[in-house]
Amino acid sequence: MIIRWSVEALNDVDRLVDFASSYDLDRAILLERELAQSPKKLLHFPRRGSRLSQFDPREVREFRVANYLLRYELTRDSIFQLRVFHAREDRL
Repeated sequence: MIIRWSVEALNDVDRLVDFASSYDLDRAILLERELAQSPKKLLHFPRRGSRLSQFDPREVREFRVANYLLRYELTRDSIFQLRVFHAREDRL
């Protein structure tokens, strides 16, 4: 199984890191690393995140990392990162 990222998910990480860097540059650097590496945890247990029924029949799930939610879709051969949100953000 491989990990793939949507353009939107990559943009989300950039947006969240930019926001964090305006308050704490060191934390922003750690956040970027954490968000980029977190999907690797799903390689061992891809169904770890909660399934989001509103996307049925697709298998879209959310996995929490600290105060962030990684929304991903499981396909036959990949974990596709769709979006990344702060837990307090509105999610669409």
